[in-house]
This record gives sequence, C-alpha cells and structure tokens, in this order.
Amino acid sequence: MTDSRTYTFDQTSTSRCGFMSRARVAGLATLAAAGLWVGNATLGSATPSQAATLPDAPAATAAPLTTPAQFLDSTGLLKALNLPGTTTPATSTTNAVTDVTATAPAPQAAAVPAAIAAIAPPPPPAPASVTLDELARIVPQVAPDRLAGYVAPLNEALAKAGIDTPLRKAAFIAQLVVESDSFRTFEEYASGRAYEGRADLGNVAPGDGERYKGRGAIQVTGRHNYESVSAYLGIDFVAHPELMATPENAFETAAWYWQSRNLNAVSDSGNIESVSRIVNGGTHGLLQRIDSFQRGLAVLH
Repeated sequence: MTDSRTYTFDQTSTSRCGFMSRARVAGLATLAAAGLWVGNATLGSATPSQAATLPDAPAATAAPLTTPAQFLDSTGLLKALNLPGTTTPATSTTNAVTDVTATAPAPQAAAVPAAIAAIAPPPPPAPASVTLDELARIVPQVAPDRLAGYVAPLNEALAKAGIDTPLRKAAFIAQLVVESDSFRTFEEYASGRAYEGRADLGNVAPGDGERYKGRGAIQVTGRHNYESVSAYLGIDFVAHPELMATPENAFETAAWYWQSRNLNAVSDSGNIESVSRIVNGGTHGLLQRIDSFQRGLAVLH
C-alpha cells in the first residue's frame, strides 16, 4: 500500500527517523567516484520515496535546489553534501573517460630493456681459422671424413694459444702431424717404460713412466707436465691420465704446451727445426715436420 504521508525533511527529523549515517554517505561517494553514478545529478523537489533515500542535508539547504550540482569527483561530492573531505593521494592521474582521480600505477619501463635483451639474436660465430678443406690439403695422407671431427677442437686450440698467423698455424699443425701420427692416435704407441725414473720429467714414483707417457695431440709426457696442465685446465689428469687422450682435451693440452714454451715467438722466426727440437727434444721426424710446415704455408697464405 502506498504511504501518502508527507515527511518534513530537516536534520532533526532525519536523525529521529534513522536515515543514512555519514559512513554510508561516504560509501555512496566512493561508488560515485568509481563511475557507478554517471553524469550530473539534479536536486529538485523530492518526492516521499526520494526523501527517504536522501542523505543528511543541513538545515540551511533543506529547501529544494533548482541548480544542477556537478559531482566531478569524490571530493566535490562530499563538499556538496557538506561532509568532511578525504585526502587525495600525492601521486595521481585523471581517467579521461570517467574523470575520476586514481592512483597512478608503478612505472614498468625498466622491464622493457631486459625483455628486448632476452630475445636479441646471438652474434654470428667467428669464421674458422683453419677449414676442413685446408686441413685435408695440409694432411693429405688422412681421409677428410676422419679429419672432420678434429677441425673444431683444433680451431679452439689455435684461438686459445693465439696461433693466428700462417707461420704459427703451419708450425703448430706440422708438430701435431708427427706427434699424433697424422691424427691417428692421441696416446703414445710405446708403453712408457722408457720414462721410468726420469726425474727431469717428474717421474719419481714407481710406475710414473707408464702412467704419464705421451698423450694428447702434442704428446705431453711426464708427471710434472701432467700436473702443470691439470692446474691450467682444471682437469685432474694426474689422477686420470687417460682423459688427456680424448679429442676435446688432446688439442687443449697441445695449446697449453705451445704457450708454456713460448712457441709462437719461435715460430715467427720461420725456423721449424728450432720449434721441432723444443717439442720433441730432438730431431725425430724432422723431415716430415718440415714437409708439413711448408705445405701448411702454401695452403694458409
């Protein structure tokens, strides 16, 4: 049934009838700021049903209003309702659609460079210092398919030891050709008994001669050299001497030996016999070393 009674709308009657509290008005203000009340609100003469939902109005403004009130934001709404305002955050931005002041989000610009860096393409690989075709021409006595597995570790050894000129590369490869029997083996064919008791090689314990016989592409020999190359590469060849004969270690140990004897400087003189004596301790296979050296110079120049 419709209530036809007329209500007198002032602060006293509002208080007695239990109209909205200030807390609820503040809640309405928040809803308005969130964009749930859109547009302008025009306050005019209130009907009985409207009067029951209007907030506390001061006595001075109890008379009907004819001028539209612009509720642009929560602060303006509270001011229009004669309620205490709230503090606006120091850092804010205005939403152009709802015209509501909102806290600005944290900047994310710092994350963009990292994302770009993560998808950046890797740099192109450096060109090989010695190609398979060049190696096959320097060592024609070995089939190219057998040499193919040694091109990558050979180039790593060249780069690590700074063997970067035709003279140095030809001298280095010429030594490997003889010491490894043209890349056929990375372990000396002999048993190593001949090195037993050789204090100059560091073989002071029984069995050191066989244990530390020549291994690697340049045939590193003796306990002392095994200890030194272990410290250089971080691989325990003393406890596991057989590891030196694997292709990935054979060329790295050769690079270590080359650097430790300053053989780049000796190679720069072009005197392959001097290089051979330092590597071999004599003139074993000297003619083959010279032949490989000259062929290397012809191919690499």
